Amino acid sequence: MTISNGISQDERQKIAELRKLVKDDLTEYYDTDFNLLRWLQGHAQLAIPDVARKLRHHLKARKSTWDLDNMHKQDRTHPIHNHWRYGITGESGVLENVIINIEQCGRTDYTGMMECFSISEVMRARVYDLEDMLAHCMELEKRTGKQAWILYVMDVTGLEYNKKLYDLVTGSMKSLAEFMAEHYVEMIKFFVPVNIPSFAVALWTVVRPLLPERTKNKVRILGSNWKDEILQFSKKESLPSIWNDDTHVFPAYVDQPQPFLKDWYYSSKGLKVPENVQVIDVPAGKHHWITLHLQQGDMVSWWVAGNRNFGFGFFRARYEDEDDYAIMDQMVPAFLWMPGPTLTPIDESLEITEDGLYKFFISNERSWWWSLCAQIRIEVNSQVEDATAVAV
Repeated sequence: MTISNGISQDERQKIAELRKLVKDDLTEYYDTDFNLLRWLQGHAQLAIPDVARKLRHHLKARKSTWDLDNMHKQDRTHPIHNHWRYGITGESGVLENVIINIEQCGRTDYTGMMECFSISEVMRARVYDLEDMLAHCMELEKRTGKQAWILYVMDVTGLEYNKKLYDLVTGSMKSLAEFMAEHYVEMIKFFVPVNIPSFAVALWTVVRPLLPERTKNKVRILGSNWKDEILQFSKKESLPSIWNDDTHVFPAYVDQPQPFLKDWYYSSKGLKVPENVQVIDVPAGKHHWITLHLQQGDMVSWWVAGNRNFGFGFFRARYEDEDDYAIMDQMVPAFLWMPGPTLTPIDESLEITEDGLYKFFISNERSWWWSLCAQIRIEVNSQVEDATAVAV
């Protein structure tokens, strides 16, 4: 039997079971049937307790200091946003309950972005847009009583092939795709690349196996008549005017992204590795913890770089031996895989609001052969004299 809002009785029972398992971390904002349904759909092969474990990791990120529930309510003012433009143009009008998002992949200076900002800052800027997409879906679901989706149109106009593109696609963009697949499960209906140059087909053949399974199965590649073929996915009114030519007129407006000046590159600033950096060698398949006992009011800052791909997180632990990062409280969203060698180090700080045990996490778990050489400096400006940091 199917309920009027499109959720079956069987799905309702599974949603109720999933909700019960994560209720301690589920916020009022995120607690909707459709949000939970997305996790069940995206992990249909897993038992519900295993889905709950993955969802709990996301919910911990939502409750971190990034405050994902309220992020979309803030102004879109991150410095990256002038270079990575807003893309929602309206509803599909062709596919039911689908919202169109235009990603200007070919015009966006992703290489410059990674040269100027750490992967953490890039993710912070992007999460704003992902949360905005989710908010649009939730609003449409509230209005229609049916599940909503994003059609992610990837305009590759102007894309040029070089080694930096290959490194970007197999590094930073792969990291972003994994983050989206991990945290924004089943929000994307299809990824639709348009205006694809001939070399991109060969690049896609190489890159496709590197993408998360759910991501690559959602890709719909259009041919040379893409301006006509895209009408199978969207009405004209939601398509951007930057595509206009003598035979095609689309009215939606999107700002074109600005390139990054090379003077802004981290490598151009002449900055040196900070003093008192700790060098940590993490063997292949292993991880490393740095434990701190902190008190309310302490200001913690960290500088992190690695010579190869690695994972990083900052957590609050309930007890000394807790090391299950999948369900630990996240101070900032954990990034379990980031590309390396690091172009722009992570350099951040945070004021502690609660006494307790805190842990930095450095992971080389996805490496089979090569050790990770991580450089990290942690400083604590403490309100008390006995704050301690202990490497574990």
